[in-house]
Amino acid sequence: MLSRRSFFRKILENDEARAFLMNSLAVGEADSAVGLDKAAAHVTDPVLARKIYRHFAEENRHARIFGRHLEQQLGVKPQPLPPELDYEQFVRRYAMGIPMERLEDPEPFTTSELIRFMVGCKAGEERACAEMEGLLTDLAADPATVEVLREIHEDEIRHVSFSTEELNTLAEAGHADEVRSELRRARRAEAKAHRAVSRAFMGKLMSLLGAPGIVRFFAGVGIDIQFVVKWAFPGELDRPWVENPMPVPDRPRAASSEAAPGTL
Repeated sequence: MLSRRSFFRKILENDEARAFLMNSLAVGEADSAVGLDKAAAHVTDPVLARKIYRHFAEENRHARIFGRHLEQQLGVKPQPLPPELDYEQFVRRYAMGIPMERLEDPEPFTTSELIRFMVGCKAGEERACAEMEGLLTDLAADPATVEVLREIHEDEIRHVSFSTEELNTLAEAGHADEVRSELRRARRAEAKAHRAVSRAFMGKLMSLLGAPGIVRFFAGVGIDIQFVVKWAFPGELDRPWVENPMPVPDRPRAASSEAAPGTL
């Protein structure tokens, strides 16, 4: 079980471990949508607000897709995660993105708050995209799950590109130094959150699989090394990976033909 491939093969062979993995993905997608709809209401640009709301709708759709897959394959419904696996809790603890209490305040975002919101989106979506890429390879022996992952991964690529596009717009409007500084800070905060959750997540999976202590030790070392690299080299502002990543109507739909929430 020392190789990554053999580790995930063991997960696929163990219904409890497999259900734990898929449940974590389903809950994680649902949690990532929390606050996005409220953030959209704080944005004065109506087109950007609709893009953020579309992001919210797509994250909720991902949660439904994972939940349906979990129920169809393993006959279980998504369950809440324990606090040590609550990624969004750690993200807030390390001050990535906009605090929830600020989202309850109806005042529109300042430019600095918009930058902080968008760098938080970018850092989180970059991590989600990287995780999906890894799982597409790791779970290749499970075509049904890979099909679900591939569909969601395509959306994650657009989400990264959307936040990157907006940050480039803000940088070109005279806020380049603030954008770069906040992006480095957000990526480092995300790395801390990811490290905390990854250690707890891997510990639970190792217990379910009955992994020996030496395997647990090296898994922890690997997580710590990833954290150090991300902390030391948080990277710079890049360009969007795809063009026009979050298309929305130029004007809101008329009230009589408004689509139901989540169907943008």
